[in-house]
Amino acid sequence: MALSTAVAVAAGAAGWFAASQVKSPADAAADRRPPAASLITVPVEKRNLTSAVTTQGSVTYGKAQPITLTGTVAGGAGEAGPQLVTKTATAGRTLREGDVLLEINGRPVFVLKGKVPMYRTLLRGSQGDDVRQLRAAMRRLMPGRGLTASGTLNDSALNAVSAFYARKGYEAAKPAADQRAQLRLLERAVTDATEAGGRPLADAKADLAEFRRTYGVSIPSGEILFLPELPIRLTTVTAKAGTAPAGPVGTVADPALVVNATVSAEDAELLKTGMTATLEGPAGQTWGATLTGMGAEYAVSTAADAEQDESPAAPGIPIQLKPTDRAKAAALNGQTITVRIRVGDTGGEVLSVPVSAVFTASDGQARVTVQAAGDRTRDVPVELGLTAAGNVQVTPEVGAVLTAGDRVVVSGS
Repeated sequence: MALSTAVAVAAGAAGWFAASQVKSPADAAADRRPPAASLITVPVEKRNLTSAVTTQGSVTYGKAQPITLTGTVAGGAGEAGPQLVTKTATAGRTLREGDVLLEINGRPVFVLKGKVPMYRTLLRGSQGDDVRQLRAAMRRLMPGRGLTASGTLNDSALNAVSAFYARKGYEAAKPAADQRAQLRLLERAVTDATEAGGRPLADAKADLAEFRRTYGVSIPSGEILFLPELPIRLTTVTAKAGTAPAGPVGTVADPALVVNATVSAEDAELLKTGMTATLEGPAGQTWGATLTGMGAEYAVSTAADAEQDESPAAPGIPIQLKPTDRAKAAALNGQTITVRIRVGDTGGEVLSVPVSAVFTASDGQARVTVQAAGDRTRDVPVELGLTAAGNVQVTPEVGAVLTAGDRVVVSGS
């Protein structure tokens, strides 16, 4: 009897369980419905916002410019052979005013500061912009000579040049053999005309005086190379010993390291020279920099561009920055770094929300939707400020309430 009862109970339980698993079509459809949508909200935060233009840049020396000699050096004693490089320059050195760039036929080629190229041999009595540049250079290099800033190339200036050459271990160019021979002929003509007197003697003396007006120490056009900026870095040397110095003898660049980069046209509108930037190296090291230039003149050409005589086709606007710590920059010469140029700062903590939390109503007013108790919401009109890293500064309009910690609805809710 007990066994029959147990079997009956077990069978009933099994039947109840099976029945409980059976659902009507309506119940099954209800179970498959998605849960009621809930609002996606984020808190209003109080923070300091900083907006920056970010790009990639490369650390390098300033844009290289070719240098070319503009004349010939003085000839040797009785020699008028070809001009050959006898001592080459060293790439990577910094050229300062008065340095010897290289030697040609044993004669020096000095670098001096000046914008007008050395286009002629300077003689006693010469005048012009090139003479003013030479006088200015001698005033800087030989301050004890008492030279004036202007005037012809007189004996005082030539004596300063001779002393400068001597200090550098060279001898200033003196009259060549043919000039010395011409002087002797003119002197003899005066002697011969002395007995005759009259007009022949006057003419002989006039010829001698005219020749002596330019006779003496000279500065050959090939022994001075005027460069607009000094000091400057000698980046490459193409002139080789034993060859004629034809064409560019090397390239020079600003000795201070710079960072070259490119930004989009839209970002370029936010930038202006003088802005501060942060540079970040591949290992995470950071240091400051200043935006010093923008535009096509700061475009960087590649070797391929130079061979094809074409401008680089890189999109965007070229910019250039100067690091504040040159020692750190020198360690990253030739490497790619991250550049962040600060274009805006709230100057303190302000209310901010994600940009996706702001919408513009039909009246053109910017608003955010704040979650209230339960499922209720309220729209708060706001004035927008600085946007940075996906967040925007918001200030509630007069009469509206918005505080840090309020939860605002983001788009997609």
